Amino acid sequence: MFKISSLLFILLLALNLTAQNIKSEDITYSFIKLPSKPVMPKVENYNSSITANYEAENNKLLALFEADKARAEADYQREMSEYPAKLKAADDKYAKEMQAWDEKSTAIKIVEKQLLNENNRPVKDYVAAPYRKTISPPVLKTSYDYPSLAATYLKIDGYNKADMNALTYQVTLQGYEHSQPMIKTEIKKEVSRVNNVSTTYDVTYYYIEYNYRHPMSVRVANMNNQDIIFLAPAEFTAFKTYKSTSQKTSPSADFTFLLKSSEENILKENLSFINHLVNDQIGYEVTPRTSSLDYVKSKNDAHADVLEAYNNQMIGLKSLITNEPLAMQKLNAAIDAYKSILIESDLFDKKARIDKDVTISIYFNLLEAYYAQRKTVEAEAVLTALSQIDLSNREKKFKEKYAEAFLELTNRKAANGL
Repeated sequence: MFKISSLLFILLLALNLTAQNIKSEDITYSFIKLPSKPVMPKVENYNSSITANYEAENNKLLALFEADKARAEADYQREMSEYPAKLKAADDKYAKEMQAWDEKSTAIKIVEKQLLNENNRPVKDYVAAPYRKTISPPVLKTSYDYPSLAATYLKIDGYNKADMNALTYQVTLQGYEHSQPMIKTEIKKEVSRVNNVSTTYDVTYYYIEYNYRHPMSVRVANMNNQDIIFLAPAEFTAFKTYKSTSQKTSPSADFTFLLKSSEENILKENLSFINHLVNDQIGYEVTPRTSSLDYVKSKNDAHADVLEAYNNQMIGLKSLITNEPLAMQKLNAAIDAYKSILIESDLFDKKARIDKDVTISIYFNLLEAYYAQRKTVEAEAVLTALSQIDLSNREKKFKEKYAEAFLELTNRKAANGL
């Protein structure tokens, strides 16, 4: 009995010593994405600008407004100059009529009043005082500080901002449009409970709804004024629907602030969308990427080499943009360590230090390191190795995502002659 217990204890101890606990840590880092349609021959500079095709209409409406104001002022001043004469003419006429009326006898006045059935005493003509005609200002589309807007939102990564030998990057605004906001209602069921008795009743909720859009187009031209990119994204032509959060009290019918806020938000969203689109095609865009890396937590530092490689990879990925030499050094150190560790891989021995689970984790870490270094050939070998392992559904999805990422990377490298 004692021998059996001792043997069981030794087996359990051995199992604990070799057991691996794989941990995953999320990581977000930035890398430079290659352009899908690089400019050939390569250009170093760009200049960006924003224009609005409605500014001409704005200027036209403003000019008409100023002309109408000037005309109204001229009419007012003319009428004011004529006003004293009109008053005097009315006074003179009244005085003359009163003189004639006064000269009539009382008897005649009584007879005329009875025959006409009215008071025939003269009444002075009313002369209205002149007034300035109110000219309502036109409804204009919003004008912006276009140079500041372009400097903030229109940037091509990997290029210098300069005017000489530069690409021309221009966005044209068509103007913010919206329907008339409406306060709408909806009925929701609510339940009250009094003395353990539940009662369901209808409650009216209010919300604001309207449709809006902010169409715009983008053109990027080379130094010969030939189009590199010229399009008006379809996403901007379709109206979007704004619907506020519903509430029990009716909201204010003054929608000025709401519409202004909506206009500012969609302007920023659309310009950011365009800038990403341009950078995706011709820029060397600094792109955020979220992934995860695995390490092994085991007793007695049995997997210290895996942890060290993991730490090197973490530093390497985080340093890609800020310190590329350090990043490459750390990533290469991690890759060399992973390759050395994989020599011990035993997919069929659960007690092996580098068993199936650890092997798969290292393969995925390698894929992330290769992606950061744009090593598609080496990644293909890892994907092939993973295809020969019986993966879980979760692991298969990870592998598919990496396969898609490396296919896109391969196409981008080919487009850039790499």
